Amino acid sequence: MKKNVPVIVVLLLAFFNSGCGRKGQLQEPVPRVPQAVSDFRAVQQGQRLIFTWTAPVSYLSGAPLDLSSVEIRVMEIKGEGLSEKKASDSFMKYSRPLAERELGRLEAGLNRAVLWPEMEKVTGRSYLFGLRTKARKGGWSEISNLVSVRLEVLPLPPSGLRAEVKEYQISLSWEPPATGLDGQPLAGEVFYNLYRDEAGEFRLLNSQPLTRPRFEDLNFSFGLTYRYLVRSVVSRSGEYREGDDSEILEVRAVDVFPPAAPAEVRALSGVDGVTISWLPNPERDLAGYRVYRSKEGAGGEEPPVLLTPENLAVPVFLDRSVEKNTGYVYSICAVDNAGNESPAARVKVKT
Repeated sequence: MKKNVPVIVVLLLAFFNSGCGRKGQLQEPVPRVPQAVSDFRAVQQGQRLIFTWTAPVSYLSGAPLDLSSVEIRVMEIKGEGLSEKKASDSFMKYSRPLAERELGRLEAGLNRAVLWPEMEKVTGRSYLFGLRTKARKGGWSEISNLVSVRLEVLPLPPSGLRAEVKEYQISLSWEPPATGLDGQPLAGEVFYNLYRDEAGEFRLLNSQPLTRPRFEDLNFSFGLTYRYLVRSVVSRSGEYREGDDSEILEVRAVDVFPPAAPAEVRALSGVDGVTISWLPNPERDLAGYRVYRSKEGAGGEEPPVLLTPENLAVPVFLDRSVEKNTGYVYSICAVDNAGNESPAARVKVKT
């Protein structure tokens, strides 16, 4: 038995030495580069090519990121184009920074860029764009999703944008463009997108491009000022392309529309006075009612006197200040929140 002791000791030492200082499998260090952008977009609008994306906020490791620069890269697509896989594999090899391509003037930020291309150079050509970002401390990210754009000559903006404020809508209309940005007559149908300024940002009002140069804005409130613009839209390769902004039209929605005259006005003389009643008005901006009274005399009706300095909230009124054996004419008017008064509904009564 004693001859086996050294063997056991050696095995135990080998076991403990094999685990000493090791905490698991060795991990490769995570590269100190930003997360790749996955929502890169490029949209032609008139003579501009607008790029947008969500700027990354962390490294691949998840640590907070201090972004320092953004690079948009471009390559021209010729012939039949490239498959998605082939484009992805070859993009970094054959693309160049957009700022070096001299396609036009570029203004770039950390989550938006605008290119004003020289249209005579790029019209009818297709380009593939991608984007990568760089941290202040670290390297470049992987390239973003790639987007392709074929640059076209688009229509001029619509002109003569005008509006008419009505009781239940703001009616807008405009003149269609006659030519494209190159001055040539337009081929094909032109559609329209109408925008309204909301909290400093123009938002699209129509759910689908408009086929006619007019629109009824039903969602508005009196007393507010609205700003509108419209863009021409054409269909190219199964997608819609927008032209430049029209001139901005500012519209003050002023309520000059009185309520309807109260209906079915009745007057009943009784012991306590004269009770007048009528049907409620349906207007949403109704503020109340006013009651006027005229006395009938030998020379005709006297001038009307307002009996309700404060607007009535309910469609009924009791006039206690009447004389016996006297004829009266009551005029009932509805009033809205803007102070517009309806035509009078008249009723006569003899006490």
